[in-house]
Amino acid sequence: MLDTIKELRDGNHLAFEQLFDNSYEALCRYAYSILRDMDDAEDVVQKVFCKLWDQREELNIQSSVNSYLYRIVHNDSLNNIHQKTSHQEHNLNYVSMMNADVNSTIEHIESSDLQKAIDNALATLPPQCKKVFEMSRIEQLSYSEIAAQLNISTNTVENHISKALKLLRIELKEFLSICLLLQLLKL
Repeated sequence: MLDTIKELRDGNHLAFEQLFDNSYEALCRYAYSILRDMDDAEDVVQKVFCKLWDQREELNIQSSVNSYLYRIVHNDSLNNIHQKTSHQEHNLNYVSMMNADVNSTIEHIESSDLQKAIDNALATLPPQCKKVFEMSRIEQLSYSEIAAQLNISTNTVENHISKALKLLRIELKEFLSICLLLQLLKL
């Protein structure tokens, strides 16, 4: 073993090739047992041998060359898993962030379109009916409070609210269908 290390340090291509030929398949099987992907296993082993050759002059192997190679393959396989996991987490975070941005944009568009549609629908209401509806829905006043403020009966308030809701349903029919469809798609 010491001869192999010395030959590697000296740049002996034949010693390197022999080590590669004798160890490659077994190291690939070992890396595969960790990674469960033969392409990744072969990549790891090839990189280990490249690193071994590139750093041959500084080699300071205290154990056998084989145990040294297995240890490096083991560590590099774990690093490979860590990198893939980090990359996948990063991608998931990115996708999640993009979905949040898209959902936020859609919600903003929906809410501004909805507000415009409501404003347009309210504009079609007769003035007294519109006033009663806004007092009920926007100012959150009770029917009796509205009746007292406008000096009308609660029956009249109920009729105005009923008329307003009927008109709004008709005016917002298409918009509400789209909103309902979008809500269903989000589920």
